[in-house]
Amino acid sequence: MKRIRKYIGVLLCLIVFAAMAMGSGSDTSVDNSNASGASDKTGTGSDNVVMVGGSFEKKNLRCTVTDADTDYTDYDNPYGWYTPSDGMKYVKADVTFENTGDRDIYVSIYDFDCYADNVNCEQKYMMSATDFVADNISSGRQVSFSVIFEVPVDAESIELEYTANIWSSEKVIIKLQ
Repeated sequence: MKRIRKYIGVLLCLIVFAAMAMGSGSDTSVDNSNASGASDKTGTGSDNVVMVGGSFEKKNLRCTVTDADTDYTDYDNPYGWYTPSDGMKYVKADVTFENTGDRDIYVSIYDFDCYADNVNCEQKYMMSATDFVADNISSGRQVSFSVIFEVPVDAESIELEYTANIWSSEKVIIKLQ
């Protein structure tokens, strides 16, 4: 009996490693043909850079970066709770996710990270900008929401990272500035 459990354990480990290996390939497609400032740039694989107006697709989930504001000031702030720290400002990106598959897919504002000049920036949640945090998208449905981050005023490069594959740490980079 112990011998059978040992073989079952080894078999399960092999199955898990095989599943991870199959999921580690890059099958993210990027389309920047509608992006502002892009010259009909379309790429796949390691070219995982999306411009504002562009989109990417990963395993039945299509994301379009519909707009970005690198100096976001149009938010309600009646009590001063949302005032950025000294030397900081807010950036906002609007995204639309579409489920093109046949199963529910989970999306969240927390799937994004922001880097200003290669330094990780803090995400902000503002009720006036969006009331979306996370949800499952049914097959054929869409959801649009905004992500907001606090970045230095003098940042020269502002990028979002979206984790396209948790097994391989594959990222899609969204260039905001």
